[in-house]
Amino acid sequence: MSEEKKQTQIEDGFFRNLYLTVKRKIAGYRPEFEQHIALFGEDGSGKTTLLTCFYGYQQELKFQKEAGYRLVAEDTTQGQTLLSAYFKIMEQQVLQTRMTSREYRFNIRLDEIPKNVGRLVWHDYPGEWWCKSQSGEVQADKEKTFLSLLSSDIALFLVDGAMLKENGDRYLKGLFAHFKDEIIRLKEAPFLHEKTPLAHFPRIWTICLTKADLLPDMTAEMFRKRIIHSVYDEIQELKREIKEIIEEPEFFNLGNDYLLLSVAEYDESNTTIKDITKQKGVDLIAPIAFTVPVKRALWWAEKKAQTIATAGKVLEIIRRLTTGWLKWVPIVGYYFGLIDDMTKKNVVNLGKAKEEAIKKGDYIDAVMIAFEEKMNKVGIRNTYLADNE
Repeated sequence: MSEEKKQTQIEDGFFRNLYLTVKRKIAGYRPEFEQHIALFGEDGSGKTTLLTCFYGYQQELKFQKEAGYRLVAEDTTQGQTLLSAYFKIMEQQVLQTRMTSREYRFNIRLDEIPKNVGRLVWHDYPGEWWCKSQSGEVQADKEKTFLSLLSSDIALFLVDGAMLKENGDRYLKGLFAHFKDEIIRLKEAPFLHEKTPLAHFPRIWTICLTKADLLPDMTAEMFRKRIIHSVYDEIQELKREIKEIIEEPEFFNLGNDYLLLSVAEYDESNTTIKDITKQKGVDLIAPIAFTVPVKRALWWAEKKAQTIATAGKVLEIIRRLTTGWLKWVPIVGYYFGLIDDMTKKNVVNLGKAKEEAIKKGDYIDAVMIAFEEKMNKVGIRNTYLADNE
């Protein structure tokens, strides 16, 4: 047996033994491959419509053929409700919003694999919670929901394109100031105060422009410049408040990632949907939620360790920098190696890598590579912009 094969066996054994050991000892570990998304947005920012179109469009054959994967609602009733709402949007009907929180669980399937490979969990809540005091059962639901939101893997912070167009910088300043105040109130609440500092917390907050069709000339870079120019100080204050309640506060991004979101193409008056299949950014939500936390955690680990000498050193750092870190243990070597090659500008054939992963039965790798393919499509940078610095 060659030295290379011996080393591979040693590493494989190490990963497996470490995985089984931590699985037995670490509380709160997720037993399955899944990623959690938390949305933070005011009432009217488009959260309900975004969720509806996110799911509805991904049931279209056009999407599934282009993406090579699809999402299936784990709860049949939820899936039918979302599809019904999606069809209502297509018919120009107004959706009714809810006053209760809910989570939606979507199973991920690749075309070539006749089974569920992973899961995306979407946490939804009423936007009125931002601006109105609650009491009784509603307040208890709010507290429980916010704990779920704050243990997600990635957060989407929604900026309402309609409000931005109408009110400009005044709206932006109020938006970030209101959210900072909400964080301050939550920090003092007993249900959260006794749990801080939080080890499980979304380390990456992507600032999203919803209803981006109202600002058709806006690019992700232009949106980034607008945010930095208008509310740089407000973002820094919000970051300081958040960092006070989390472990490893130096590994936290807010103001680094920007995404434009539009659920459909509207007519010139922006009142009637012309084509609901012509969306912007919605199809990137799942790939961003799965790939970006992994790549950012690796980048942070390399930054902190400078050089990665052993697998154990990597995993210990990743453990502290990701929410559901255990789910990555089986793929640390292969997927991180692929990302490392891409970072070094080495030629990587993602399509071939996905095919090989499927043949080997490495379905998690196959899903991650499928998402990576989506993130590498031409023109993505105009819609999504990420900066590690």
